[in-house]
Amino acid sequence: MAHDGLGGLLDDLHTGRPRVEIVGNNRVVVENHHGIQEYESGLLRIKCSGCEVRIVGDGLALTALSLDELAVTGTIASVEYTTAV
Repeated sequence: MAHDGLGGLLDDLHTGRPRVEIVGNNRVVVENHHGIQEYESGLLRIKCSGCEVRIVGDGLALTALSLDELAVTGTIASVEYTTAV
């Protein structure tokens, strides 16, 4: 059925899993995070449910932070997603 894939996508958006939005190479927004593990001008490590999101770049700065969402700007070199082992 054509809607099966869409239903799965909608389920993913509501389960508390991290959602990462990358805007060009200068902004990243992470939703459903569980805190910042490390923050330097060249590295941001973010704890999420069952994983870690690493943002590597230059001049990284937190521009928004709430209990479940954060935004970082700067020159983004890479965004890595690693699962817990």
